[in-house]
Amino acid sequence: MNVQWMVLLALALQGPSALRDAETLTLAQAEQKALTASPALQAARMEATAARSRTAATFGRHFGELSLVGTYNRYELDRLVVPMAKELLVNPALGLSQLPWDRNQVHYGLMWQIPLLASGSLYEGDRIARLSQSVSEHLALHAQDEVLYNVRASYRNALITKHALEAARSYQEALEKDEADAQLKVKIGAMAEVDAAKVTFALRGAEAQTAAFAAQREVAQAYLAALLGEESPAAGFELSDLPDEPSSPFASPAEDTRAALVGRGDLLAVREGTRIVQHKKHLTLEAFTPQLVLQGTYLRNDAPSLGEPLDTREWALLLKLPLFDGLTRAFSVREANANLLAARQRERAKELEIATQVVDAEGRLSSAKALYLAGRAQRGLGHEVARVEHLKLEQGTGRMEDYLTARGQELAGETAYWRGLYSYQSAVDYLAFVTARGGSHE
Repeated sequence: MNVQWMVLLALALQGPSALRDAETLTLAQAEQKALTASPALQAARMEATAARSRTAATFGRHFGELSLVGTYNRYELDRLVVPMAKELLVNPALGLSQLPWDRNQVHYGLMWQIPLLASGSLYEGDRIARLSQSVSEHLALHAQDEVLYNVRASYRNALITKHALEAARSYQEALEKDEADAQLKVKIGAMAEVDAAKVTFALRGAEAQTAAFAAQREVAQAYLAALLGEESPAAGFELSDLPDEPSSPFASPAEDTRAALVGRGDLLAVREGTRIVQHKKHLTLEAFTPQLVLQGTYLRNDAPSLGEPLDTREWALLLKLPLFDGLTRAFSVREANANLLAARQRERAKELEIATQVVDAEGRLSSAKALYLAGRAQRGLGHEVARVEHLKLEQGTGRMEDYLTARGQELAGETAYWRGLYSYQSAVDYLAFVTARGGSHE
């Protein structure tokens, strides 16, 4: 045996001892880890949190804005520190020369502005913000469903590779024993060298299969760990089998499609997005209406020539009536109409996509169930044929080719059974996911 095959064989045979130190992971534990630490799910949840904060910030515009304001002015000549008022002129103690004049002036105080009419920006802005929050929340829930489905499917894929590796190791161990027996029979003349060489050739192939399944197991476990938001443990995961045969839970394609179109979070998000575009169109139309702002100002006015600062207070109503803006608002309305048509088409495309996914899921379920039943039958037959061919070979009535073929079919049957079982379970989960009806649990 050359060095390369010895290394591959050593790596493959390390599995049982390595698994003694592996981290135990049930499906329920994997789901809980994903709900807690999945990066994709955490990102979706943080986006929903940010959307809730944006909604609160948008509503806060109704209360106006209070600002601290201040200016420092230096003029070329002395100017009045406060605006001219009648009281300054009728005061007999003051003449024009006694008025508060200075070229260096400081003005500071508070300004409060509250919108009374805002061309629909407050009302429509609130509705757009709430709908945006709803979009983010629907997407977060859909992301949770998607992560859970992916974790379950990945867990089962890892179980498939686990059983395939165990079957390959059993096959390899059986051929190693057969090779030792064949070499002994060749020495005593009970077997032709060519038959012994056939066993050795089959063993080399089994070693290659074992190494390939070991690599597939490492990849499947690394992918599972990534979904859980962590790196794969050095010794891997020790997974628990899910042996129960699932049942097909849904009655008819029409009901499945109807459930998907009502409950899918990603579709609900797209529909809310269409409503957002509708309100943005309303906002564009209301840009043609007036704006009215109430403004209150309190200032302290100071200058080097004054003994004490002078206070001034002011209330103002600011009215803005749009007349001409280079047709900007007119073209914005055309843009809003086009955006609304595009949003409705995206909604329709999403509905068709989901209906197609339901058909695909039902097809997967039918196919997976048939493969599972075939794998179950193949598994039982493979074990029995291998047992019979081995017995015939021991009695001298069998052919080496038939025996080796039976051993290979036994391996294929064992692998097909587990692949069929877990693919069937994942197909049930996938149909549950695309119809927004939840999935199967351990």
